[in-house]
Amino acid sequence: MDEYIDVKIDVFEHTAQRARLRKTLTVSALIDEIFKEFDDIAADAPGKYALYLKGSERPLPNAATLTQLDIQPQDELIFNYTRQANRQMLDPRHYASLKDDSSGRVYQLQWQPALIGRPTNDAEHNIMLAVNLQAHPQGQTVSHTHARITFTQGSYFIESLAANNPLAVNGKALPVNTRRELKPGDHLLLGRNNLAMTFGTQPPSGIPAAAQPPAVQAAPVIPVVKPAKAEVEEVTYTPSTPIAHPAPAQPQAVQPAAAVQVPRLLIERAQAPNKVGQRLDLTSTPVLLGRDLPFLAGEGEISRRHAEINFDARVKQYTLTDLQSTNGVTLNGVRIEPNRPFILVNGTKIGLGGSFVMRFEV
Repeated sequence: MDEYIDVKIDVFEHTAQRARLRKTLTVSALIDEIFKEFDDIAADAPGKYALYLKGSERPLPNAATLTQLDIQPQDELIFNYTRQANRQMLDPRHYASLKDDSSGRVYQLQWQPALIGRPTNDAEHNIMLAVNLQAHPQGQTVSHTHARITFTQGSYFIESLAANNPLAVNGKALPVNTRRELKPGDHLLLGRNNLAMTFGTQPPSGIPAAAQPPAVQAAPVIPVVKPAKAEVEEVTYTPSTPIAHPAPAQPQAVQPAAAVQVPRLLIERAQAPNKVGQRLDLTSTPVLLGRDLPFLAGEGEISRRHAEINFDARVKQYTLTDLQSTNGVTLNGVRIEPNRPFILVNGTKIGLGGSFVMRFEV
């Protein structure tokens, strides 16, 4: 068994530095080695620095070894100043929400400042992103950092951050870098296509905000992978043909509401043989599939953010998206393209990496 691991480390502006590390090396010892290698970094106050896993806001614990942290070759480390947590979680009594007027989807605001926009490569930005419009049909007309909502002394405020992209509150344009107070029932228009949302201080009665599944990203072609075939069948949908009513050759995979069971994932093959037969019930979505999920822990070929399962209640359809994983995703043995939702039907076999397979059942 190899005692070493090859990883990439970003050390300030020195990005993608390759290093071969002993797996028993602790984070603290690795930081000491970085000080020795980069003599322009002042080592007089080591507490000013920390090591992070790319995409995570929490520093890696100094006493932990690379083995204990389950660091894999596809992981990337970042050495930088110790970050100060800027996101402030709100008391549940002060939760607010934005409701998409077109789909009815509710985005819950549980922290402040809460950003409205789309993800970027900046982990700090994504941590603050509370209203992610990446998958919205009109989302591409919204800036990555479009607006910011804050909570101060019992009141909510919204601030426009996009210099070249409009934001209107109750029909009045809000100039960039200015803010105004939000009241329940206020209407927002975002972007050039006037994506409409309504502000509220509580989720709609009887509909928990966390239960609202994200919409499937609109695309001219959505591949449908069937368990009976070894290739991906492309079915093109026109705007007048909703996904809920595909061509006759595509049978509906979802049973009538009265007979629907909780869908689940059943492990068929894994590096650890004792995992075969274990199942994960999909009681809510989205579900992030990655090594941090106990169901997938210890699977070295699986990324921490490998894939995501979503459900669109409007068309009663489950989908799976490869989140640009290192070792890829297959459906019924066919590797799928990253960042595109693929429809799941009963019996679909999902492969994560090269040695882990599970079956989708509904």
